[in-house]
Amino acid sequence: MKTTNRIPAFMSAIALTAFLASPAIATETPTKAAVKVQAKTEAGEMASDVKKAMPDAAQVNINTASAEQLLVLKGIGAAKAQAIVDYRTKNGKFNAIDDLANVSGVGAKIIEQNRHLIKL
Repeated sequence: MKTTNRIPAFMSAIALTAFLASPAIATETPTKAAVKVQAKTEAGEMASDVKKAMPDAAQVNINTASAEQLLVLKGIGAAKAQAIVDYRTKNGKFNAIDDLANVSGVGAKIIEQNRHLIKL
């Protein structure tokens, strides 16, 4: 008699385990950290898409642009943008796009990535 009583309990346990393991029940709720990472990733991708979609008519004049306007250039963050403005203030206007290489932190790679977006 004891053996027959255990079978329904065992079957119930198996059914409950299968139910809880189903995809609808087992979906994870993302942690706050995961949500923040996802939001930062999406924001970064959107900023990247905006930079890529920027038409050539909206070129940045490196001789007149503010630090904020320089932020649209790929690889240029707030510190490098301010360094460009500071260099321009100290040394005068840029004579060529390649003169950006004289700014600390701005190398040939950044210049080439943005050449089509820069004007004098």
